[in-house]
Amino acid sequence: MTSGHIDVRVAGAPIVGLRFHLDSRAADLDELAAELERQLIDVGAQRANVLVRLRKVEEARMQALEVLPAMASPGIISEIAATFAEGLEMSTELTRLETRSEGIRARLGDITAEQVHLRAMSRQLAQVPPESVADPNQRASRYSQAARQIYEIADVEHAETARLILEGPMQRLADAALEAELIGTTLAREPATAVGASSRCRTAASDASEQLGEVIAGLLPLSEDRGLVGAIRDLLAAWTERGTVLLHVLGSERRLPPLAEIAMYRIMEQAIDNALAHGSPQRVDVIVSFLPRLAVGVVKDDGDGFDVSATDARMGRTAGFGLIQMRERAALVGGRVQVRSGLGLGTEVRVTIPDSRATT
Repeated sequence: MTSGHIDVRVAGAPIVGLRFHLDSRAADLDELAAELERQLIDVGAQRANVLVRLRKVEEARMQALEVLPAMASPGIISEIAATFAEGLEMSTELTRLETRSEGIRARLGDITAEQVHLRAMSRQLAQVPPESVADPNQRASRYSQAARQIYEIADVEHAETARLILEGPMQRLADAALEAELIGTTLAREPATAVGASSRCRTAASDASEQLGEVIAGLLPLSEDRGLVGAIRDLLAAWTERGTVLLHVLGSERRLPPLAEIAMYRIMEQAIDNALAHGSPQRVDVIVSFLPRLAVGVVKDDGDGFDVSATDARMGRTAGFGLIQMRERAALVGGRVQVRSGLGLGTEVRVTIPDSRATT
């Protein structure tokens, strides 16, 4: 989605700015819905084509089976085997298209519900008397922009998660279901074929379970058995190909309150990603310190760096480097984020979060 940003200070009133954001978001959803509908039509056409081909294959297979007793030549047997293989391939393709179609329909339903909600809110805002609107201050402007960016990030993450599930574990589960069906049709007549299908079914189910586990781990990095340090260590292990990142732990590791712990993890995840994606560093050091009443995380790189003051000045008008999101996430749990950088001097992001469980 590519709609522009607007600073409510420029809009003249916070209600005007908010209505712009609502209308802009609704327009974004209209474009997305139109694209999804086009995809749905394309998938429907592909599915209809596969069904026609599958019907022809089935007719050819039945005709071949009728003449097989009288003409059991190697050529006929080879042709029947090819027909079976083609039918199996098209059944797999049909399952994939139906899964994708269901996913698109579900997303369209979510978009329609959100559009109705946004337009209702826009109509209500249009009825607010102008004299009841106060002038916005700079902090309100930043909150407005941060809220929009967070919604956009959430949409991107949801779409990426759906894509990972549909193209990974869902596809492998469809493969497993197809192999299970093959087992049922060949077990009595062709035990060897059934054994092969059983092995492939088991492999597909195992792959689906492993892939789904990876998706869930990304959504829920922390658990009862995995704290902040373990989650960061797993993150770095998954990012080894992106660059050299070293983890250092100072103090005795302990669990933080759940909200504080996930806030610390997400901020450090974003800081590491920013360093690797934008800084071109030779090395990134990640430091987690457990102090008596605080937890401190530092992400320091030797990359290109950037002008922090200039970036701060652009906040509320551009997406920036995600500093708004990191700072507001820290503020939710009473913490703060400090950024030190300079052109050619690398970057250091420091997040400090109080531990409400610590004894004073």
